[in-house]
Amino acid sequence: MSARPQHTQRLIRALAGVAALGLAASLAACSSGGSSGGDSGGSVADEVAPGDPFAPETTDVSLTGIKGPGTIPLQTAADEFGAEYGLTIEPYFVDNSGVAVTSVISGDAAAANTSYFGVIDAIQQGLDLVVIAEGWASSPLTSSLEALPSSGITELADLEGKTVNVISLSSSHAIKLRDAMLKEGLDPDAVDWVELPYGEVAAALEQGTIDASSAVGPTLAAVRALGGVSVFDYGAGDYEGMAESGWVASREFAEANPNTIAAIQCSLFDAQGALVEDRAYFEEQFSAFLGAPPAVAAAEVMLDYQSENRLDEIQRNADVYFESGRLTEEFDLTEYVLPAPESCDAA
Repeated sequence: MSARPQHTQRLIRALAGVAALGLAASLAACSSGGSSGGDSGGSVADEVAPGDPFAPETTDVSLTGIKGPGTIPLQTAADEFGAEYGLTIEPYFVDNSGVAVTSVISGDAAAANTSYFGVIDAIQQGLDLVVIAEGWASSPLTSSLEALPSSGITELADLEGKTVNVISLSSSHAIKLRDAMLKEGLDPDAVDWVELPYGEVAAALEQGTIDASSAVGPTLAAVRALGGVSVFDYGAGDYEGMAESGWVASREFAEANPNTIAAIQCSLFDAQGALVEDRAYFEEQFSAFLGAPPAVAAAEVMLDYQSENRLDEIQRNADVYFESGRLTEEFDLTEYVLPAPESCDAA
């Protein structure tokens, strides 16, 4: 049985449906609050049976996310680790987290790497999603808001009235910026927020069509080569150590394929762990995946990839979201986090 992407009218219809539910709403729109999301009546994590990673029900799976340093483990899992668990992993890549979530909802992807904030939105709109694996944690110098000197932007206070690119309006970058601005008594709704993929960032900054942008990996290197300077570090200060991204699946798929989910969890955690354990291996994978010169790979600050689900740090996303004013009530995200297999080692 296959779960490969079908990039056709099915995805278009799903996109339209998700937009109607508000997942693509701008930061100026109010996020849903009050609903616990879904109709599980309790912790989804307790209701989905744990699986055997070595007996996947579905062996061909598609996984997706934004192409960047964070999804290097996806390609690595597809190339080197999935086969250990009987999986054939087909990666494909999308422009933002909203489309990643849509891919899971539509069935085009068995799992997707995405921001937790969009997942919270989706759950509160009644869509049954589960977090299956943590991706990476926020850490200094790995992602930042960048601006060129000509923009006049040197601090958060300069963002009001400016055009700022955050890749996805439901991304962790967008919510962290909003949260940080509010803490400084600034008005994030005075910012003109836009969404551009990483590949367009350097040119847009140079042309002046945007004033500042989120940047990671080779995009960050390209912006710095233009004279870009860091306005805000997404992984420093209050946000250091916070779970930055997660791999999500639909509850329906997880309930029907618990062994496949376990195999995906093990494949991803194995890949993420392998990158952390071997710097040379990381640089090799970085260059191959992103087409970056060895010098860029050598200078890259590696993301803090995780090999387990840290519930406290995942929950911090819901807490920050609430503090940012985008949730009207506190939300327990841990209820939607599936435990990883106790062991990914064959018996």
